Amino acid sequence: MRIQEAAKQSGLSCHTLRYYEKAGLIYPIPRDTSGHRYYAAHDIRWLNFVQCLKSTGMPLKDIQSYVQQAADAENKAELLLDILVTHKKRLETKLAETQDFLAHIEWKINHYQDMLIERN
Repeated sequence: MRIQEAAKQSGLSCHTLRYYEKAGLIYPIPRDTSGHRYYAAHDIRWLNFVQCLKSTGMPLKDIQSYVQQAADAENKAELLLDILVTHKKRLETKLAETQDFLAHIEWKINHYQDMLIERN
């Protein structure tokens, strides 16, 4: 599929797709005989994975490193696993912090609701 269709399916703009490729956030996309980028279904899945990593706060340098290593995944599985495990640990820490913040906010909400009930 051409870049317009890939943009539509991935939810990214054509400009973003070109930027991702230039920045090394995705591997080079093959081109057809006319020189236009030609995306396959596996490219869209990869874009979705990159969006997942980016949306969950993985640093761009780590995404770039992952992409570079994934090109030779057969010999780099241990390194790829390490990158993802490290990111997962960061997410788990952030989730625990968010849950603590949520509990504190919930306590404050209950406190103010109790105050309103006492006033009535």
